[in-house]
Amino acid sequence: MTKPFRWSLSKREQLGSWPSSGQRPEAEFLSQLRATTARIIAMSDGANLAFIGRSPENFFDYLSGVFAGLDDVPHLHIIQYSLRWAGEGGVASIAKDKRDALFAYFRDEGFDPAHIAASARPVALVDFISTGGTMETLTRLLKLQAEQDGVDWNAVQRKLRIVGLTTREKNSPNTWRWQQHSDWLGIAPDMVVKNVSVPWDFIIPLANSRPKMTQANHPGRWGEEGEGRQRAPSTDQLEALAFALHLYDHGNAASERAALATEISQTHQIRQPATRALVTALKR
Repeated sequence: MTKPFRWSLSKREQLGSWPSSGQRPEAEFLSQLRATTARIIAMSDGANLAFIGRSPENFFDYLSGVFAGLDDVPHLHIIQYSLRWAGEGGVASIAKDKRDALFAYFRDEGFDPAHIAASARPVALVDFISTGGTMETLTRLLKLQAEQDGVDWNAVQRKLRIVGLTTREKNSPNTWRWQQHSDWLGIAPDMVVKNVSVPWDFIIPLANSRPKMTQANHPGRWGEEGEGRQRAPSTDQLEALAFALHLYDHGNAASERAALATEISQTHQIRQPATRALVTALKR
């Protein structure tokens, strides 16, 4: 499987005149994006960040601008992956050629079990979570790839973290928490799970209705010929591209880096050495 195509926001010469217009993010959206990103970073405790699927792509685009040109900051992945349920047979029932194509993409992205186990940093999987289906299929596929490639799964799962974006609800002993109903987490007993609660009127449109830069990369497209080549973009993709460029440029401003550093500093996790080090890097 050729790596699924996605425009590089840092290489403007490759974009031509496509992103010539588009909606600019509103101040309220940028404020909420910054606040949520600060909590993602705080919860990840210095881990590399893997944004899963299309729902969290605005965070990836914004942080790509924030981290551009900085040393000693987490590596960012955008993992184009869409699979909430693998059917009655589970991920092992997916056709082997499809799985192998996905595994090749993971290797190309540096997101395969061997890379994860060898990395100096853990990797935090970031996505909007309702019931945890996407995280389950992804984790089970990483375990399957580790077994197939002869990589020690224990070494991999110890490096994994989940930072789930969830809709904000009133906190009480009866609050429904997805991880408490996810028996599959037993396959990764050392994986740390953290949640970032976000106002529903911010996260639901961002995850569902906002135009996306890429098509959903579901099993039907794994191994598809030409998937990695650029295709004529749709109107929604052009709108999403223009919006992403605004986010990248906004994040790349020194004033915005300082504002994000301030937001992170206000979290309880600022006591973590890795979090303090990142705040220092953002302030340089």
